Amino acid sequence: MLQLKSSPATEHIGCISLMRRANDNRGFWLGAPWQGQGLMTEAATAVTDFWFNTLGQPEMRVAKAVANTASRRISEKNGMRIVAREERNYVSGRLPTEVWSITAEEWRRHNSRAK
Repeated sequence: MLQLKSSPATEHIGCISLMRRANDNRGFWLGAPWQGQGLMTEAATAVTDFWFNTLGQPEMRVAKAVANTASRRISEKNGMRIVAREERNYVSGRLPTEVWSITAEEWRRHNSRAK
């Protein structure tokens, strides 16, 4: 569950999760009023760091609908790259999907440059 730092106990603004599934290790949702403010980029960065540096996972793969450009930008900012294209079922129907990936080594290199 994601909450604002300014009102952590009162407002649920979105969620982010980690999963140990092939080609689908992280998913997220953010309410429309909070989109475009960098909040999900911040959350995704923290959760990805946890995936690699606390859980010790060797690679993260995330699937996203091609049309979801905001989610694509988050993967780009996190140093990920496209490794597969396929179709998947979403609430809105079957859509073209990209699978993005980053290894633990790539993540650490990307973060050392970002700091």
